Parts: sequence; C-alpha cells; structure tokens
Amino acid sequence: MKNKAHDLSTYVFSSGEPLLLDANVWLFLFPAPSGKPSSSVVSYSTAFKNMLRVKVNLALDALILSEYLNRYCRIEWRALHKNKHPDFKRFRQSQDYTSVGNRAAAYARLILKFCNRYDHPFSVSDVEQVLTDFECGDCDFNDGLFIESCRHHGWKFVTDDADITNGGIEVLTSN
Repeated sequence: MKNKAHDLSTYVFSSGEPLLLDANVWLFLFPAPSGKPSSSVVSYSTAFKNMLRVKVNLALDALILSEYLNRYCRIEWRALHKNKHPDFKRFRQSQDYTSVGNRAAAYARLILKFCNRYDHPFSVSDVEQVLTDFECGDCDFNDGLFIESCRHHGWKFVTDDADITNGGIEVLTSN
C-alpha cells in the first residue's frame, strides 16, 4: 500500500499529533560539525520549531537514536580522522574519538528531552514483509521497521528519504 506523502513546508501540525522523526531529520537539526550543509536544513528547522510551538507528540524509537549516533560519529570520522585511524572501531577507542563521542552524546541527550521514548513493536511487526521489501531493494531494513512502528503506534513519519513510498502510513518530507 502506498504511503500518503505531505509537503513538510506547507503542513499544519496539530497539538498532540504523534510524529516519528527519522535519523536524517535529527542530523539536519543537530548536525555533525564536519557534515555537508544541506538546503533542507531550513525546511526541517522551521518545521521542528512549528512542531514544538504546537506541542506535537515527538516519538523516539531506540533504532532512530542509534542510527543518529552512528551516522554522526562516522561523518566526523570520515571528515577528520579516517587518514589517522583507517578502522572506525579502532577510532572509537582512540583519544581523537572522545570529543566526537561527547558532542554526539550531548546532542542525543537533547533529542531525548524533546521526545517520548517508545519500544519498537518488533514482536508484532510484519518482519517477513520488511525482509521481502529489503530483499527486492524497495526499502532499507531499518526504514521498514520504522514504517512498522508508525503503523503500529499511529505515527506519521518525518523523513528526508525519498524512497519511503510504501507501507500505508503518512509521511512528511521536504524531499
């Protein structure tokens, strides 16, 4: 079933509306310093301010926070430390990682303050469909799980991923 997509720049949020923000959106809002600037930052920042103003219900799944932290640290590693530490896992054990990890964790703590934490409904998710969509290239595995979370909890998914087209949920995007 196709998702219903909404243009984030014209979307009107409602108080208490349940939203799940994708890791890529959190990276626009709390970017790694060495990341490439994106024209989408303004759109997602404006939308986030509007979300906070009307007091939507921001949901957070542990997988989203995990993706955010991993991506943030890898952006910094690739931009600043890969030549010195070619192996990411060894980089995480180095002195150079300390400041990167500290900044990423500080942002994660801030994200947690904005959100309500929810457990992923993996045990009741249609994992076979998620695997089928992954197998044929229709959807990243984690994105399939996020779609399942949105369907299970009745959330709208805020993402910059253009390939989140199937799943029967509502998607808000600037892409």
